[in-house]
Amino acid sequence: MGTRTGLLPEGWARAPSLLTIATCTGPAATREVVETAKRVVGEAGWPVYQLAAREVTPDPSLLRPSGFLILRDVRQPLGTAVPVLIGAHQLNISRGLPVGLLIVGSPAGIKALRRHPALGFLSRAEWVVQN
Repeated sequence: MGTRTGLLPEGWARAPSLLTIATCTGPAATREVVETAKRVVGEAGWPVYQLAAREVTPDPSLLRPSGFLILRDVRQPLGTAVPVLIGAHQLNISRGLPVGLLIVGSPAGIKALRRHPALGFLSRAEWVVQN
């Protein structure tokens, strides 16, 4: 897994990754990534749901036991609930639940997430940079 610039990670045409991070430089880039993800994940037969980072509460029940979550509009400063939700998602992956997560945000928001001390596992995620 590595960084790809301006396109979705390899394998997205076949099935979604369990965890993908997208750095988007503006609203048009965000729309393009989200719409592409919804199409690809839908074609793979996964149910898709979305949350805006500002809507996240520290309640892991926001996560469904199956499906693909698009967590969008991750910006800095990070709310405390965003890392809690992402950590709960990682726990669901480790339990073997059929879940996936796409995190979409500004360069500063994604950088803050990647530096969060409890989210070291994000370094293993697929990466998309969309300008």
